[in-house]
Amino acid sequence: MTFQPNDPGMSDLFTVRTLLPDPLPAEPFAMLNAWMSEARAEARQPNTNAMTLCTIDADGTPSARVVLCRGVDEGRGVLTFYTNRTSRKGRAMASNPRVALVFHWDHFDRQIRVEGRVVEASDATSDAYFESRSFAKRLGAWSSDQSAPIESRSELIGKIEKVCERFGVDPKNPPSEEASRGVIPRPPHWGGYHVFAQAVEIWAGEGGRIHDRAVWRRSLTPKQNADPMQAFDAGAWSATRLQP
Repeated sequence: MTFQPNDPGMSDLFTVRTLLPDPLPAEPFAMLNAWMSEARAEARQPNTNAMTLCTIDADGTPSARVVLCRGVDEGRGVLTFYTNRTSRKGRAMASNPRVALVFHWDHFDRQIRVEGRVVEASDATSDAYFESRSFAKRLGAWSSDQSAPIESRSELIGKIEKVCERFGVDPKNPPSEEASRGVIPRPPHWGGYHVFAQAVEIWAGEGGRIHDRAVWRRSLTPKQNADPMQAFDAGAWSATRLQP
């Protein structure tokens, strides 16, 4: 996607590094993907796919944490991430599937906010991604009851040693990444989530706070379908410019 340069006649007082296209594109995900790719290419931060995930507990308490975006489906308007499903965020999403996400690339002065509905990824999708993870991360997924209290770090290491014993792995002489494939299956409490975006707000910062900002919205109608990636009938996107 090509972005408009700043208007050469504009006063430097209100210069934005990247203006949003005018007219606005029909959908926001091509721009989201382009910004992620640009951030990754510049490598100014280690996890350019990091996004803050906000969930709401069953009692209405909000909580937020950073997770990594592991997939962007432009056509469907879906973002994918993986985590422990028995964690606080997993329990929250089970009781309330409405979530919010924030990407922030501070060095670019850019931000993208997403609001939407979350569904669990299929076993096949979760299995495939889990198998691609490093040996240590696969061990860790079995070893941690995420968010649950524990007495000490040594107790946690003890749990890892028990997992190694369970799967016949010598922690002092671990297998190579290639040899470890298929040795440690995905734990039943760990898997993927797909966030179907219902609103996407894209923001480009400006030093005088005259930011460039727009939001895209669409409807999502739940449907009965065994495939999680077909969980909603999505309406057309509607784009609106916003004042900063």
